[in-house]
Amino acid sequence: MREEKVKVGILGATGFTGEKLVELLVNHPRVEISYLSSTTKEPVPYNELFPRFERVLDVKCEPLDVEKIKERCAIVFLALPHTISMEVVPSLLEGGKRIIDLSADYRLKSRELYEKFYGKFHKDEKGLNLAVYGLCEFFKEKIKEAQLVANPGCYPTGIILAIAPLLLEGVIEREIFVSSVSSISGAGRKPYLEYHYINISNNMWAYKPFVHQHIPEIEEVLEELSQQRVELSFVPHIVGVERGIYSTIYINFKERIERAQLEEIYRKYYSSSLFVRIRKGLPKLKEVVGTNFCDLGFWVAENSRKAVVCSCIDNLIKGAAGNAVQNMNVMLGIEEETGLI
Repeated sequence: MREEKVKVGILGATGFTGEKLVELLVNHPRVEISYLSSTTKEPVPYNELFPRFERVLDVKCEPLDVEKIKERCAIVFLALPHTISMEVVPSLLEGGKRIIDLSADYRLKSRELYEKFYGKFHKDEKGLNLAVYGLCEFFKEKIKEAQLVANPGCYPTGIILAIAPLLLEGVIEREIFVSSVSSISGAGRKPYLEYHYINISNNMWAYKPFVHQHIPEIEEVLEELSQQRVELSFVPHIVGVERGIYSTIYINFKERIERAQLEEIYRKYYSSSLFVRIRKGLPKLKEVVGTNFCDLGFWVAENSRKAVVCSCIDNLIKGAAGNAVQNMNVMLGIEEETGLI
């Protein structure tokens, strides 16, 4: 007897992340896409907006209508711009819907930090208190029962996975420097001049050093896990590639440590995590693009008191849509890799 499929909706279905969610969910064996919305003024077949879905998906993309979502969906993915999700989430929660929010609206517990980094007062304190941070590798048990999951940011996903085991084992100093490079697709489908191909191709630049909005998210999660204060210096960069994030984390050990000990720590924490791979050498970006994997590798200095840990992910999959599907699978109590491998 075939199991009944769970009906899901995607709000913000025409952005890069929303489109990737559709791609992952359209062939997912346990769900049915029953609602899609975007800023379109009138309903339009999704496969007209994205012809590659012709004969694959027969659902219209509609203006956002909360009552229709309540009628048609059990689980709702919110791939909306930051500061918009909190306008919708309270009504969906009242309707008994389970929500996976891919914006930043429910990642930070502090309303003051949210207002500082996102420029808007957070009006949904109840939702903030209810939200579970959606990094399955560390919060799986909470995610299983969650009504509202805050999907991690793309930079934080790879960085937290790289740093957390070392903090939990107490082997590194709390001052950490991170340099990351990301494709422009992480900024969304915006018509900005600097996002044009001619400005991105064969180009690279740093932006928002020490003040990027993902810094408080990374620090908050690492501090929750390790119960110690973390001081993160973070310098992100844009690089002219289509997809991916590569992060290099510079760490200082409290005592001398050998490579074998470091590898043992990572395997202790990730031996049962399907989507985290520990590499023998330093990872390469192309090996994760198009997948939900996070690849980790490291290099210990000769004096064994310093090291770099390198982490890479596909920013649209493990850094966004793939991780959201992973969260959904955990919420549904099915195999974590369903629809992802």
